[in-house]
Amino acid sequence: MAESVALVVHCSDPRYQPHFQEFLAKGRGLGHYGLVAVPGGAQLLTMTDYLPKYSWAGWRWTKFMMKLSQPDRVVLIAHEDCRWYLDPRFGYDATRIEARQIDDLEQVRRTMMERFAARRVDLYYARLESGRAAFQAL
Repeated sequence: MAESVALVVHCSDPRYQPHFQEFLAKGRGLGHYGLVAVPGGAQLLTMTDYLPKYSWAGWRWTKFMMKLSQPDRVVLIAHEDCRWYLDPRFGYDATRIEARQIDDLEQVRRTMMERFAARRVDLYYARLESGRAAFQAL
């Protein structure tokens, strides 16, 4: 069983992949981590009422990765202009997407601490500025 320093959950948007990888490696010193990357990132863990099978699968993957990687911490990252959150099926107010994403990250942090006794769950919000990503700790 390979141990890692962290389990990371983030969006699979290809515009952000190199930025996430650079931030995790250089900005957070995480060269080795378990990863769950899907459209919308941690949002999949909040959809228990609207998309219960989607959420169930997300929690199964997360449980598997927590057991496999035995991380010291969890890192959840959301990003600006997330196309998944902007999808009309969710009915989110486009002017409040960032607030919704942050609410979702905070909800997932609470649930991670309850389900897995995770002692440390770090939250970040990324924005692209002049071709580079800026990460804000939440």
